[in-house]
Amino acid sequence: MITLNLGILGCASSADDVPVRQVIQDANLVDKNYAAADALLARAPWLKERRDPLLAATFVDINNLEASSGLGRVIGEQIGSRFAQQSFTVIEIKMRNNIFVAEGTGELTLSRSVKEISQSHNAAAVIAGTYAVARQSVYVTARLIRATDNLILASYDYVIPLGPDAKALVAAQ
Repeated sequence: MITLNLGILGCASSADDVPVRQVIQDANLVDKNYAAADALLARAPWLKERRDPLLAATFVDINNLEASSGLGRVIGEQIGSRFAQQSFTVIEIKMRNNIFVAEGTGELTLSRSVKEISQSHNAAAVIAGTYAVARQSVYVTARLIRATDNLILASYDYVIPLGPDAKALVAAQ
């Protein structure tokens, strides 16, 4: 019995031997997305003077342009919200399978339905974008796109740490 106990004690390790994984902290998504909206507006200052309506779309997964997640919906909602706070008329369009289509060249273009919606509301542009989930981060590209010809009027790229909240939002379909 004594030999057995010594064997068990010999295999025990201290807490110092256990590798510690760094916990990724979530960013404040509201702050990140509001900063993105502010950056888009700074890159298209003429929008402030015209005050034409804008469409706010769900952001889509760069690896599957017909899919999104809770994160993609939150990003679109919060950026649209920031534009509304800046006194813009923002018309929300919920995620549909036909908001974006992938061209053979890999370019994103707005679908015909978005063009029709923007024309019926006299919208100057669509707030849209993509996100890519990596091991520790989510890379986001936010854009203001002129619906009539898909011209990118403004673009802003940013990174969101893939903490527990961001992971949960990515997993939420």
